[in-house]
Amino acid sequence: MSWQVSGRSMELCSCRAFCSCWLGPEGKPDQEWCSAIFGFEVESGNSDGINLAGGKVVFMAHWPGNFFAGNGRARLFIDDAASADQRRELEAIFSGKKGGLLEGLFGAVISSWHPAKFSKVEIKWGDNPQVRVDGVGAASLKPFKDATGKSTTVSGAAAQGAFQIDSMVLADGKESGWSDPDLGEWKGDSATLHSFSWAA
Repeated sequence: MSWQVSGRSMELCSCRAFCSCWLGPEGKPDQEWCSAIFGFEVESGNSDGINLAGGKVVFMAHWPGNFFAGNGRARLFIDDAASADQRRELEAIFSGKKGGLLEGLFGAVISSWHPAKFSKVEIKWGDNPQVRVDGVGAASLKPFKDATGKSTTVSGAAAQGAFQIDSMVLADGKESGWSDPDLGEWKGDSATLHSFSWAA
């Protein structure tokens, strides 16, 4: 049952500029509901002897209110380039079925899971990070920077603690648009960039 994954991630949601759910349960989403995706690229990982390096997973969810209030619905999109063994382990880890941080976190905020789908998932980094799931959605992010070119970062937000993310870069995600028959259709501006390292 032991596993470990670390890498880079990005988050986008239906709110403008910066999603208030990051700040805690008192935050009110712009549209009273919140839809979001997390794109994860595993740079180093192993689960029961299966090498997970290079794995790409997009978590998509919809909440009727603030993230912390729960009652969310979710689905995982796993890159179809992954082997059958990698798909199985990535799905188990990122849905929380294999224990660890995500078991408790998603157990608290996700009430129902739709079956995972295996699609072409593209995640790119650099000056303008991008994420794309064939037939579902795509986004091109523009990180916020000050006049000297220094990235705008946030640390100490409540949801960062929930995800065990120490710091994140704020970004503009105006080109983000997503659609799923079970989770709805949405566009949004809010985007963040981070790294993750989890194990169980």
